[in-house]
Amino acid sequence: MKKLIETIRILFSSENDFFVLAKNGKRITHIAIAIPLLIVFFIVGFIFSEFVLYQIILQRPKFTEVFNEFYTLVVSFGFVMFLLWLWVHFFEKRSFRTLGLTKGRAFFKYITGFLLGFIMLSIVIGLMAVFGTIGFKEDTDPFSIDFLGIMILLLIGYVIQGATEELIARGWQFQVIGARYRPWLGALISSLIFTLIHGLNTGISVLAIINLLLFALMLIIFILYNHSIWAACGWHTAWNWAMENIYGLKVSGSEGFGSLLNLTAEGPKYITGGEFGPEGSILTTFVLIAGMLTVIILKSKEKN
Repeated sequence: MKKLIETIRILFSSENDFFVLAKNGKRITHIAIAIPLLIVFFIVGFIFSEFVLYQIILQRPKFTEVFNEFYTLVVSFGFVMFLLWLWVHFFEKRSFRTLGLTKGRAFFKYITGFLLGFIMLSIVIGLMAVFGTIGFKEDTDPFSIDFLGIMILLLIGYVIQGATEELIARGWQFQVIGARYRPWLGALISSLIFTLIHGLNTGISVLAIINLLLFALMLIIFILYNHSIWAACGWHTAWNWAMENIYGLKVSGSEGFGSLLNLTAEGPKYITGGEFGPEGSILTTFVLIAGMLTVIILKSKEKN
């Protein structure tokens, strides 16, 4: 136990390369600005893309569900990322790469994170099947092969969506607060705000709130272990994409319009997650904790 605690202390050291990156600019954003600015980025970004660009510029009366989803993932989140780039480039006077987009083995780290995200989610789904709380929808084919092409297209959108959330919540907010003050403070504040934003969705529960906090903390540990954000971006993308477009289950209370597998979850809410989806399941709690402990143990062995 002492070794694990010492490893956590090392991971959250202010000398971690991830925090050093934030000091490459002219200034580090003050905590009083970093807290509300994240929310402002999302509000302004979504207002612009959803109302100004979508309604006024495009001026199309109706789009397919596929286009609507792809548009939101690519344009809405893409514009939020653009706003973040403007702030980092013009106010903090540093490269966007310093948010953790380091060059060393970037593709390998991203793919590793992606595979881990898919595997961890699949473990949750598998455990739900063991408990008899998940199965195929009645009166439908188990597989929707026709959805395969759309699923791959939407993956592009989820790459942008996952990267945007990671860059703004942990690549930027966690980093600047951690670099200017204390890493633990950055982890606490960024995780709470991440949880607050997602906690506004349908079907939120106490267990879902706990899992959102664990979700944020686990990805922070991934970032500190890798000294970059690539693995976290890949993990986040795979988790959301597979949840909605492969397994057809709700993502943080939001339901998609199609998936490769036509699954449905029924049973006790503490196992299925209820209206919030598997992210509100106690099975997810165990998997996220196991993920964190695995990284910490790997780090402790690496240190020795």
